[in-house]
Amino acid sequence: MIIDSIEELDSLFEYMQNRRCLLVPILSDHNAPASQNKIACIYVYTEDDVERLVPFYHTEQLRGFAEQIPRFLQLDDIFIHDKKIWLQLGGNNQTYDVKTLWWHTYHEPYDETHYYTTAHNYYWRRHINLQHVNSIVPIMQHLAMCQKIRQYAWPMIQNAKLTESYLTFNSLYPKTFAQIESAGLQVNELFATPNLVYDGRVYSQYNYHTSTGRPSNARGGFNFAAMNKEDGTRAAFCSRHAKGALVEMDFDSYHVRLIAKLIGYNLPTTSVHDYLGRFYFDTDNLTAEQREQSKSITFRLLYGGIDAEFLTIPFFRQVNAFVNDIWQQWKTKKYIRTAIDKRVISQEQFPDMNRFKLFNYYLQSLETEFSVRKLAQILNRLQDKQTRLTLYTYDSVLFDVDMSEAKQLIPELREVLQQGNFPVKCKVGDIYSKLTEFSL
Repeated sequence: MIIDSIEELDSLFEYMQNRRCLLVPILSDHNAPASQNKIACIYVYTEDDVERLVPFYHTEQLRGFAEQIPRFLQLDDIFIHDKKIWLQLGGNNQTYDVKTLWWHTYHEPYDETHYYTTAHNYYWRRHINLQHVNSIVPIMQHLAMCQKIRQYAWPMIQNAKLTESYLTFNSLYPKTFAQIESAGLQVNELFATPNLVYDGRVYSQYNYHTSTGRPSNARGGFNFAAMNKEDGTRAAFCSRHAKGALVEMDFDSYHVRLIAKLIGYNLPTTSVHDYLGRFYFDTDNLTAEQREQSKSITFRLLYGGIDAEFLTIPFFRQVNAFVNDIWQQWKTKKYIRTAIDKRVISQEQFPDMNRFKLFNYYLQSLETEFSVRKLAQILNRLQDKQTRLTLYTYDSVLFDVDMSEAKQLIPELREVLQQGNFPVKCKVGDIYSKLTEFSL
């Protein structure tokens, strides 16, 4: 049923009370980032098999309900098809993300491409340059798409357990990455994909429902997670502030320090590679060549397996014991749980696992789980500031800093990242391709 009067809408809100509900927001522009979008319509399904479609910006509607959108955004204790999008539209964080629930329940990424109807694909191809194209896709086709979503999602919603692991993830990840995405990145005329630019900014798109939990970050064919440092790509990124600068904070030897924290090994605050190089080369005074070799040796051992000759080094002896421990869990229980979120990684997902591949998956999940908590702290600190956290790429964080806030704020942000013996290097510059290191 399509809602076409305020009386019907009021009745719907009353009917939804104390009932389990699924909401599917349909954006008016399927290509545009959520923070720069409108809601074409919202599909509502309740536990007693009642469904409604509420139009907001659509050419077929008898009347608009745009002024009623905040009523939907304020709802809590409901299931949302994509909570990260919902939050960028202004939605309540006290909701449940269907995509995350799918990932936690079935241990596989959520695939929504098969929900689109033939009509959706036709309109998207035929009107490739038309903004808000979903506002002209026949409204009954939107309903058909949502019914497909409900067909797959509702049995899971009814039967899946809202575990502590899911609830923790659900409250933290969509909110954190929604805030980063909404900030956008300011670009200049050198940005090579102009169709991704909205009012001078491009917007990243994180997907954290990956096999290891390590988020990818790409939109419209542009990979924000792997921008080339040499081909001029980064020269297109600049500050949004009249008196501003980009500040990047890079973790030093992040994975090595994460492993040390994991196994309870105390590393120095000075260079990890110098520290381990003293064991490799039996000297306290490494040459520049030996430092580079030390990095290569460490990464080879951690990602490819530890050779017996290196087990005399206390750090690697403890790492090896930990690898053996989780491998034994894998063989006996058929699964392991990640370090912080306690998410399941199972043999059903990865039937061809080996010892160090398992360790690397575990480490990538730890990296994300640990980093997201630091990102959440930083975003909380930036709530009343003009400075923005604009990009997270595994072992680095990029800020667009209003220089009037820099003197006080930059040391505070660095302190958050460094907590737990995780030193960072700071770089600053007018554009992303020309950052220079500075010290505080």
